[in-house]
Amino acid sequence: MKTIGIIANPSSGKDIRRLVAHATVIDNYEKVNIVERIILAAQKFATEKIYIMPDTYEIGYKAKNNLIYLKQLGIDVEILDMTITGSFADTMVATKIMEQFGVGCIVSLGGGWNQQSYCKSD
Repeated sequence: MKTIGIIANPSSGKDIRRLVAHATVIDNYEKVNIVERIILAAQKFATEKIYIMPDTYEIGYKAKNNLIYLKQLGIDVEILDMTITGSFADTMVATKIMEQFGVGCIVSLGGGWNQQSYCKSD
């Protein structure tokens, strides 16, 4: 795929269902690590560009900056230019923008599912 999108929700993975069920809680540091791994994997498969939804914790910025610092970023990564509200509306807006950009796949961390990928068939 030439382009992919990443939507990482900083509020996911910490809901009451996880706490009362003694399930795994995913903190935002780990989400940054996951996004870094997605970026590195996409590079290996000749993806040309990645769009990332901005968020209140700046997961995308932190992942991008970490990879730049480590001299491992070899792909164009763009954080979407959109107003963030810290609500579910951010995911909807980011998805619409990514669809307009013609991304072939959206990887989602949070939003009702643990980690999901939605890809168009080529």
